[in-house]
Amino acid sequence: MTRYLCDCTLVAAGRIEFVTFHQSFGYEEFVEGIRPVVEGGGVAYRVQDGILKRLAEAARNTQQPTEPFVLVIDEINRANISKVMGELITLLEEDKRQDAENEVEVTLPYSRERFRLPANLHILGTMNTADRSIALLDTALRRRFEFEEMAPDASLLDEAAVRTGVDLPRVLTAINERLEYLVDRDHLLGHAWLMQARDRSELDTIMRRKVIPLIAEYFYDDWHKVQSVLGGTDDFVERHDLPEPPGLDPDMVEGRYRWVVRQEFGEEAYKALLRGGPIQPAAE
Repeated sequence: MTRYLCDCTLVAAGRIEFVTFHQSFGYEEFVEGIRPVVEGGGVAYRVQDGILKRLAEAARNTQQPTEPFVLVIDEINRANISKVMGELITLLEEDKRQDAENEVEVTLPYSRERFRLPANLHILGTMNTADRSIALLDTALRRRFEFEEMAPDASLLDEAAVRTGVDLPRVLTAINERLEYLVDRDHLLGHAWLMQARDRSELDTIMRRKVIPLIAEYFYDDWHKVQSVLGGTDDFVERHDLPEPPGLDPDMVEGRYRWVVRQEFGEEAYKALLRGGPIQPAAE
């Protein structure tokens, strides 16, 4: 996947396309469908090709049959796969492609054209396995793809570490080891969150507005675990006791508090995150 995405010649030659699946995405956008077009002041309906069919035709008609064409589908598990791909899901298999051993040709429902999927069209899909609000990848589609985990790469933060003066590769590794221990490996923090920090101030802003809120969401606002991931000290988040409202029955009084993200992180905050410290006990 990385080999194709980094090849700028594919983009320049129009041999790579990107599409994002979502719950409203359908067969009409992906393969073909009947669409309204304005003609002579009126509206007519014509069969129009979707992104897969257009790219497949380009791949089939190229003068160099081995020349790769690539379709990148972002969030591939967010769409209704049966609705989007229909009968074309069979054609994804290598041995069902054009000129393959078990070549399959289908009749498209709108144009009634015979359609095959060329072997030089590569389909890449991305998905975030941490998002449990959506279904996991359709079983029929899963067996037609090879899977490669794109884990966070702390080594890519070396330049940002120089700019910020913070050992970001170790910071990311420490956070992710704690997240994997407390949640699972699907909820690790990606290196892209920290790569764009140009200085220490921007890093603090990213931590305050992006990283810490995400970690809090992972733990459903269990701030003791958030604090633990951040080193167990109050350098990033701190607890403030709430005053007791007047007039309560003494038997109803219990210690209550709020957690807040600090407006300023101290000079040693990231070293404390790496070093770790005593975790404040939960209120009784």
